[in-house]
Amino acid sequence: MNDWIPSEGIVYTDELRDIITAEGSVAVLAGAGSGKTELLAQKASFLFSTGKCSWPNRILSLTFKREAQYNIKKRVDQRCGTYSTRFDSFTFHAFAKSIVDRFRCLLDEDIRPKDNYDIVSKDAESDGITKLVMRQIIELSINILLKNKDIMKILTDSYKYVFIDEFQDTTDAQYSLIKCIFDGSDTKFLCVGDINQSIMLWAGARTTVFNDYIEDFSASYKLLVTNYRSSEDIQRVLTIFLEYMKNQDTLSVNSTVSSGGGIKIFRDEAQEANYIANRIKNMIESGIEESEICILTKQQSSIYTQVIRDSLNNLGINNLDMSDLQDSLKEPLGEIFSLYAKFLTCPEPKNTCKLHDLYLYINNIERDDTQEERVSSEFYHFVQAQKRNIDDTVTVDFLLLKINEFITFIGFDKIKAKWKQYKSQAFTNNLWVILELHLRNVFLKTASAIDAVKLFTADNAVQIMNIHKCKGLEYKSVFFIGLEDQAFWNYSNAKFENDCAIYVAMSRAKENLEITYTCHREHRRTQYYDNRASSCDKVKSVYHTLISNCLLPLDDLTK
Repeated sequence: MNDWIPSEGIVYTDELRDIITAEGSVAVLAGAGSGKTELLAQKASFLFSTGKCSWPNRILSLTFKREAQYNIKKRVDQRCGTYSTRFDSFTFHAFAKSIVDRFRCLLDEDIRPKDNYDIVSKDAESDGITKLVMRQIIELSINILLKNKDIMKILTDSYKYVFIDEFQDTTDAQYSLIKCIFDGSDTKFLCVGDINQSIMLWAGARTTVFNDYIEDFSASYKLLVTNYRSSEDIQRVLTIFLEYMKNQDTLSVNSTVSSGGGIKIFRDEAQEANYIANRIKNMIESGIEESEICILTKQQSSIYTQVIRDSLNNLGINNLDMSDLQDSLKEPLGEIFSLYAKFLTCPEPKNTCKLHDLYLYINNIERDDTQEERVSSEFYHFVQAQKRNIDDTVTVDFLLLKINEFITFIGFDKIKAKWKQYKSQAFTNNLWVILELHLRNVFLKTASAIDAVKLFTADNAVQIMNIHKCKGLEYKSVFFIGLEDQAFWNYSNAKFENDCAIYVAMSRAKENLEITYTCHREHRRTQYYDNRASSCDKVKSVYHTLISNCLLPLDDLTK
């Protein structure tokens, strides 16, 4: 067995060492900013390097969101080198779909989906054969496994280790799937999550999932609590807010008034927008990049931030609402689209290398493979020829043409073979429409192709999103706007989940956190009700904790 040394740049603490070298299954309660993704990558490196996961055995990584799937795979590639080819990263839904797509012939004919079935979002759109919702796909995968134990054995023989990230978001159906496959096997699990970030209960997350897993898989329970993301000042705020979330009778009081932000009260959205836009302008002028700044809302980010975005635009500050774009950009097809657009307009070596590595991956070529030189030569010959007629005056139509030509060069059948979701024509078409419209939109907003492509991936933009889209992300400065009853209308009935949402929003900040309350929001008026006047009766206890215990400065700008 080889000795293992952790990668440079991490603090190899006793708590980290205890988890990485653990022999059995482990449940890790990891706090915000504690390095969950890095933990998984280091654990994979340890298992591969020491021979505990020796060839041909593999590691299966399951996540709730595509973005987490992408981030974990990317980090493992960095930490594990060629070993990472034995690290399979899926979302739960993609994993279940891979089982259905490979073994659907084992299903009874009356419930067997067609080979080219589409994925739809609503039960009413599903017919169970040509159109399925993701819940049905998980149910079908379990049906297949129960019908044929040999498939379970294939999976348990292949995967000696399973990682699950954001474990608190796991649903009953997803938990049933992993239990169906691995219950009673020798496979070891590493499940990482934070119960204080349980913001997916509305989507059916299993409330007892940690306790069930510890009992069902004889897992040990470990903590990863050191926050490496936030400043000490923000860490103190988060620690006290956690006490509030746990309903402790007596809460701590911060030793000093917080210097990392505060709470602002505004008369209306115009005053709020003017303050935030100018505050961001000053930050950018001080050297903070636009992409290091985020504006978060509980929901309806496009509506809550419209006035702010107008003010940012007036100041010439790029901004993007990422709530609907994020998943599309993180799709493999979205990554190919983005990387090739970057290669053509601003060909930095890192982008070319990423594109080359992705091309090798799609063609099932590993480093030092005998075919690597030939395939690499084909790649560089094609892309350099494509690059010849590209300059900063390129039109969006010409750029789209070149992206299409690159995908044709790769071979869309190869892309479908790697990522099964693209077998759905409806899914693929919808994704492409989103990407194309987004590219056309950023071209209209910018003066050059280079700026447009940078804005396309939010490399040069303030990022705007709902709280549910920000998990796993971090920013130097966070503006959490609209902490009001109207946004947290169900606070009393779902206190813990709403507190988790507030905690997630605040814990994205590394250095600066600003929370806003605006007395009047014009957009909250419809033909049915007038909700323009804000209130804070429901979230009063939250404000009391933030002001009286966390000592966040309160600045009333209505006077």
